[in-house]
Amino acid sequence: MDEHLRDPRTGLILTSSSSITPSEARQVRRQHRLGSSTRLHRGVYAESERIADLTPRARHLAQVHAIVETRRIRPIIGHLSAAVLWGMPIRPAMPTTVHVVVPPDSSIRSKNGVTVHRERLLEEDIVDVGGLLVTSPLRTLIDLARISPFVTAVTALDFALHDRRSTLFRPLAKAELLAGVTALDAVRGTSRALRAVEFSRAGADNAGETHSRIVIAELGFPAPELQVRHVNPRGGYYYVDFEWPEFRRIGEFDGKGKYLKPEYLDRMSPGDAVFEEKIREDHLRSDGHGVSRWIPGDVNKRGRLRGILLEAGLPCSR
Repeated sequence: MDEHLRDPRTGLILTSSSSITPSEARQVRRQHRLGSSTRLHRGVYAESERIADLTPRARHLAQVHAIVETRRIRPIIGHLSAAVLWGMPIRPAMPTTVHVVVPPDSSIRSKNGVTVHRERLLEEDIVDVGGLLVTSPLRTLIDLARISPFVTAVTALDFALHDRRSTLFRPLAKAELLAGVTALDAVRGTSRALRAVEFSRAGADNAGETHSRIVIAELGFPAPELQVRHVNPRGGYYYVDFEWPEFRRIGEFDGKGKYLKPEYLDRMSPGDAVFEEKIREDHLRSDGHGVSRWIPGDVNKRGRLRGILLEAGLPCSR
């Protein structure tokens, strides 16, 4: 596809652009019918090969840009789409529509790949991010906590409370979040938001750990401590995902990334990582701790996680 057809800022092809002739617009639509281009929104296309290579997060960002480029007035991106823009983890899956916020008296409706939320926003609730109007991290989290499923809200909240996970905004304090929810007063979903914020914790290192903690609570097991420090006999410290000190029991969530992703391997091979993990577990066990492990599938099929924790000797109230 000709380079000049792409928008230099977004890489998208807008058939309504003044730089594209009617003949070129017909060519783009023909390529879409042939499968070489993908329509992201009415009048907005991208090369299919490029779209196929995008991660789910990057694809949703492309959808956001596609919606924005077709609006005369810049929309305010909010809720799940704002969470994607801020780099927050999304559970259980990326949104399939673009979420925008409009005034309560707006006549705009949800349609054509856009989900509309009628909210009253303050000036400080809106941030310009690279030319996009987006709800602030604080307002985004509050709106997720009010409306989204509990796992979606708490996963994002845990991320925002952590002091090192976000690279796009500063870590937030739980007091800020509680104050922000309280300030909404009688707005729909306030009590639901308070429950999510109160449950959130700063210690989870990834979304899988947050999801584990939610399921542990819903199954009726006692709340674990997070990222507890233990002395490494070779020097330094180990940090464990979950610990129940009164039961001398440690819990570890093992996602694939722990043994495959470069940011976790720190120049080790996957085999070296497995061996180091064995040594680490041996040290923890020699210190009198039992160690239980589970994987994402055990969390998704919670009966399996329940069995692991019961076998570990943890009490269950349900």
